[in-house]
Amino acid sequence: MLSASAKLARLTEIVDEAASNGRKIVVFSYFRDVLQMIHSVLGDIAVGPLTGSVPPAGRQDLIEEFTSRPGPAVLVSQIQAGGVGLNIQAGSVVILAEPQWKPTIEDQAIARCHRMGQVRTVDVHRLLAENSVDQRMLEILATKALLFDEYVRRSELKDATPDAVDVSDMKSTHDAVTQAEAERRIVEQERKRLFREAAAP
Repeated sequence: MLSASAKLARLTEIVDEAASNGRKIVVFSYFRDVLQMIHSVLGDIAVGPLTGSVPPAGRQDLIEEFTSRPGPAVLVSQIQAGGVGLNIQAGSVVILAEPQWKPTIEDQAIARCHRMGQVRTVDVHRLLAENSVDQRMLEILATKALLFDEYVRRSELKDATPDAVDVSDMKSTHDAVTQAEAERRIVEQERKRLFREAAAP
């Protein structure tokens, strides 16, 4: 059953609390089936889902519907569709349903609510499940951050030393390929898990 999901239960708690304070909420997820599940559970308070298949004019219509609703409302949006180039300053509570491979995607999504005209503090909630794909993703992201910092450090050293030669070794290339494969497998596992939760009686 959908309500058995700890993340979904926590999401509805956050929505209920924010709605009781008259606030508008934006829920971002990468997965369309997650968005459909959330929309179904939230019922009439939900607007959307706003996905990549919705044309630009339709996206704006959804945002206007969300903005103009009296009282609380929840915009349910695919993070890459609603997270770039749109103004969603009516929303003052952001819920990220899962971590993203690129932290900049999360930052851009949150920034949609931090637009000119925002009069409230924007609260951000990240839903993470223990002993799950979320935890593994965070471990990989932490490793990525360390690798990026090392890359920047080496680049700065190269710029400071005119005679330096930047040579990528085979181990770094192998690590990058292995990490990309791990990311692909984790996304696939998460899709299967969400499908099992949705199909459970």
